[in-house]
Amino acid sequence: MMKQDKDIIGKDWQAMKNTLSPKNLAVAIGVSESSVKRWADSGAIHIVRTAGGHRRIPLQEAVRFVRDAGVRVVRPELIGFPETSYDRNDPGSDQARADMLFEALRDGVRDGVLGLIQGWFLSGRDLSWIFDKPISDAMTRIGRLWLHQGDGVLLEHRATDLCIQAVTQIRLALPGESPDALVAVGASPADDPYLLASIMAATILQDAGMHAINLGPQTPLSVLQDAAETHHASMAWLSVSTETGAENASSGLDRLADAMQDGGIRLVVGGRAAGLLKSTRIPNLVFIDSMAELAAFAKGLHARS
Repeated sequence: MMKQDKDIIGKDWQAMKNTLSPKNLAVAIGVSESSVKRWADSGAIHIVRTAGGHRRIPLQEAVRFVRDAGVRVVRPELIGFPETSYDRNDPGSDQARADMLFEALRDGVRDGVLGLIQGWFLSGRDLSWIFDKPISDAMTRIGRLWLHQGDGVLLEHRATDLCIQAVTQIRLALPGESPDALVAVGASPADDPYLLASIMAATILQDAGMHAINLGPQTPLSVLQDAAETHHASMAWLSVSTETGAENASSGLDRLADAMQDGGIRLVVGGRAAGLLKSTRIPNLVFIDSMAELAAFAKGLHARS
């Protein structure tokens, strides 16, 4: 066998590793295998075929179907999520959900945090709701604990890590972008150490069909500009969570927006400290107040393109 043939077989085998049989998906959602095959044959579930003609369901497609169809997951581990990742006891109100997440984050209960956040995702909740409501509310409350507790910083860092684990697992489960997907590049500015907001922004944009590149915290504006130009981005985002980060970004924001405007790149700024930057009037600079607004902006950008 020639090396090229071996390479092709290797790639096919690797792709098939990340798929499910109809039987496994049926067990995961508690239905009959014949139902899954029927949905596959009708096009409701997109499948690939093995060399022998057997149906296989990519993991990301299984997750998409679960969310879109609103079916209940009884074995989440079969579709790539921890066994705890399903909210079996929904309290009914957004505030009660945020309370439950706050308690799990405060106490460092990893299974509880992943179970709630990823369970909401699997049950079909919009990512913007998950990020804007329970996570935002719970993390804001966690952030205030340092005022009253000596271990407040420890609790905040631990809670951030748990949220990042949950969000990263969700991002990995999202469908891959198309080859011609619009590119978005983003970061938090220098003197802004916060990780979570920019990761959530990248996840929102990927869910909207974009190729999202997150440069992370403490990123100079010049680096963000270079990255946007290098990757031929259609948009860039700046997540500003601290006053010091806002002060650092203020001096160069107009220059950044001007340079991106020359390259046809839209610059989106958000975050709890973004209001400190709302003095500029450059046309391609957009301020948003929520992940829901970011999702809407990305969909609008797709429609215009």
